Amino acid sequence: MDEHASKPRPRLGIIISMFPELHETFILRELVALERRGVEFDIYSLQYPRDPITMEDAIRLSTERTFYSPLLSLGSVGAFLRAVRHHPVKLLKAMGQVVLKGRDRPMDIVKNLAILPLALYIGEQGRQRGVNHWHGHWANIPTTACWYLQQIHAEPWSAAIHGEDIFSPNRFLRYKLDDAAFAVVCSGYFCNHLKQEMGLDDPEKIHLNYHGLDPRVLQHVPDKQFRERTADEPLRLISIGRLVPTKGHDVLIRACAALLQSGRELQLSIIGSGPIEQELKALAEAEGVADKVDFRGALAFADVLEALDQSDIFCLAPRLIPGHPPDGIPNVIAEAMALRLPVVTTRVSAIPELVSDGETGKLVEVDDVQGFAAAIEALAADPALAQRLSEQANERVARLFNQKQNIDELLALFEQHVPGGVPMTDRTIAPAQ
Repeated sequence: MDEHASKPRPRLGIIISMFPELHETFILRELVALERRGVEFDIYSLQYPRDPITMEDAIRLSTERTFYSPLLSLGSVGAFLRAVRHHPVKLLKAMGQVVLKGRDRPMDIVKNLAILPLALYIGEQGRQRGVNHWHGHWANIPTTACWYLQQIHAEPWSAAIHGEDIFSPNRFLRYKLDDAAFAVVCSGYFCNHLKQEMGLDDPEKIHLNYHGLDPRVLQHVPDKQFRERTADEPLRLISIGRLVPTKGHDVLIRACAALLQSGRELQLSIIGSGPIEQELKALAEAEGVADKVDFRGALAFADVLEALDQSDIFCLAPRLIPGHPPDGIPNVIAEAMALRLPVVTTRVSAIPELVSDGETGKLVEVDDVQGFAAAIEALAADPALAQRLSEQANERVARLFNQKQNIDELLALFEQHVPGGVPMTDRTIAPAQ
């Protein structure tokens, strides 16, 4: 009998706060790409989905590869009691470290302790499936679950950090990342912060790994050319993002009011839903532009692509607000650039890694309404400039957001750190046509 045939295949256990999550399509894309490369993995979701699952890949992965369990169940309580019986010292030490190292964030202590029984239960389920390396998405609770499995069962783990909660004091995160085999971060801005500001013992374990573009965008790119607007046609602006304060839709609405007052005819489409929708509609009324701003709500991706096709300039004005999750590089900016749509956005967070002012788009200072209006007008008045920036933007996105290259880099890290190498099947799966 073949010696290797009798050994169980190595397997990744991917722990996520909630799978699928509507605004985390970048995680879904990565998982689909790993699957197509033949990687063996299971998904362990710490929460049940709160929204209906509509995307085909999400439906398939959630039914075929995802383990769900409530926070407290007979399974999680049993796993905790077994750990008490077999590993009491390790268990108490881990709980003590959560309290000691996390004392600068008292509410997080409660969350991190509450997840312990479920993390232990996930560990048991994973071991039955042959999982020998854990990979946690997001900085806090999923990485804590992975860290518990290392501390109590000596199982290796890694992290994918997407920016949330790394800019406020977070000593426990620093402690966890020192214990991880490696961590990948989705922007240079976040990566440099972790390496330089977190006080890590080994900052070289932190690696930059951009997200790839949605394959549906890539399929659309060859057919999408720069849109030439006729002289008598109103300027068509588009913005896509959750209706939350950090997206800066209020700045864009005020900029549109300034442009209309200067004589520029325009129409703005805002795609997305969120808690401040009524507030933004009231602002549009107050600014006298309600008839020029179309709040379209959340749309299916095919409808989003169609809306982008019909637009002249993509606009988004993100800002950082303490206590709110920060944007890194909003995926919608990269998608608009890939589709050769000129971009106006703000000089904040990781956006300048992708958008260089006057080279691949227009950058404006945060909350600068007049500057935002001027940047839009500059592109509207000079179609040759808009086309040049859009073509250069397309080239930069193709280089930085090359999913094949980014998955190659991630697989190389797994190859280096996962016991037995990358957990692969015997074959890869052909990309969807």
